[in-house]
Amino acid sequence: CDHALGTLADVVEAAAARGISVFGVSEHAPRSSFGLLYPEEVAMGWTTETLAAQFHDYAVEVDGLSRTYADRLVVLRGFETEAAPAESYVDEMRALRTRYGFDFIVGSVHHVDDLLIDGPPGPFMRALEGRGGVEALAAAYYDRVAESVAALRPEVVGHFDLIRKNGRHHGDVDAPAARAAALRALDAIEGTGAILDLNVAGLRKGLATPYPAPWIVAEANRRSIPFCFGDDSHGPEQVGLGIEEGRAYLLANGVDSITTLTRREGAVVRETIALDA
Repeated sequence: CDHALGTLADVVEAAAARGISVFGVSEHAPRSSFGLLYPEEVAMGWTTETLAAQFHDYAVEVDGLSRTYADRLVVLRGFETEAAPAESYVDEMRALRTRYGFDFIVGSVHHVDDLLIDGPPGPFMRALEGRGGVEALAAAYYDRVAESVAALRPEVVGHFDLIRKNGRHHGDVDAPAARAAALRALDAIEGTGAILDLNVAGLRKGLATPYPAPWIVAEANRRSIPFCFGDDSHGPEQVGLGIEEGRAYLLANGVDSITTLTRREGAVVRETIALDA
């Protein structure tokens, strides 16, 4: 993507060089509506066809890398879902998974009312005004997470409380309606058996903790919802960055293991690993 550095091969090589044994790669799904393109993409002359072609190239490349590195680390081939356009994303995400035979998907929400909520201020403010405040916007965000998880049944749910990134500047993202919606989203995750991404990019974004917040970690742990590590790396220098801090964060909040996906005899399976091992 235009805001990443290096090549995919650079990223996978960095994972191998740092001793990572299982590395899940999850590029963003292509956005299918011109109105969802980022301003910088439009400025570069990109179209939805550009994004679709790049995603195809990604799928081919990650498949090749998974074979090339098979004797050094397990490379799992995946993608991160979008929840926009609202009326068609479910069918589009399902079709991508079927077409390319990915090993896993990361269920993520980056839009509310088809407006980007984790990017520049303009779209976020329009989403905020449209919903009438941060509590209502956060509730709408979590409701979309619940809907997406139930419909797509992803193996992993990414940066669960992403609304914190921009929402924290405009009010309480854990106000009652938002918290109730977050619990409904956890209901959906519990019901589908998905793994929660302990996403350390929150620290790079200026948050006090990784995603999700401590109260969400505690509630997920109470429900026996498992966690995995996500570095959200956008280049080789970020591979594995913050994972040790994430491990300490989970342990401090009562989580004593992670659940990872891996490949055995050609099948993708889950494995639980103690954090104090």
